Amino acid sequence: MAETFTSTFINNFILIFVAIDPFALIPIFAGITHGLKKNEIKRIYLRATVISFVILFFFSILGHSLLSVMGININSFKIIGGLFLIFIAFEMVFEKRDERRQNLADTALDEVSVISLATFPLAIPLIAGPGSITITMLIAENSGPDIVSKMINFFPVILSVFLAGICMWLSSKLTEIISMSLLSVIQRVFGLLLGALAIEYVISGIKNTFGLS
Repeated sequence: MAETFTSTFINNFILIFVAIDPFALIPIFAGITHGLKKNEIKRIYLRATVISFVILFFFSILGHSLLSVMGININSFKIIGGLFLIFIAFEMVFEKRDERRQNLADTALDEVSVISLATFPLAIPLIAGPGSITITMLIAENSGPDIVSKMINFFPVILSVFLAGICMWLSSKLTEIISMSLLSVIQRVFGLLLGALAIEYVISGIKNTFGLS
């Protein structure tokens, strides 16, 4: 029982951590907040962390109901969700995702106020984006029907969002310690892990849809 829980926790944590990718937030957040006062930086990362947590919690609790209302079977969602995550993994391995995220952040910096950056693009979609929302819903679907089971399985999401907040908080110091080449290596390893786990979701969805053993 304990071994199964540990295995499930590790798999869920890897999935959501890689999707949120806190390390990729380090150079983006450091660039956005460069030259700002400490209290302004604190407001931004705290607000971004709270907003992204609320969004992911919403989809964790009501994700199944949304699928039911739209008439979408969970196995169909596993297949399309898995394929979408494979695309994200591909971007991470070939370093396309960071470029897209940075362009999004640069555009937002020109168009909105500094505090608004906490909501867009930091909370949405850099932390609570399509990938992390998809994984949060899949984690919730694989949980037991009771609220305790769902909350236990939601803990990896809480931990990953918290770590994203820590990375934003320490971004200015971490950019001096962690080289971009090391971040690039970490990104690619994360991409491979995400791709492998995403394929498992696709296979599971296909098996359940067609009744394959």
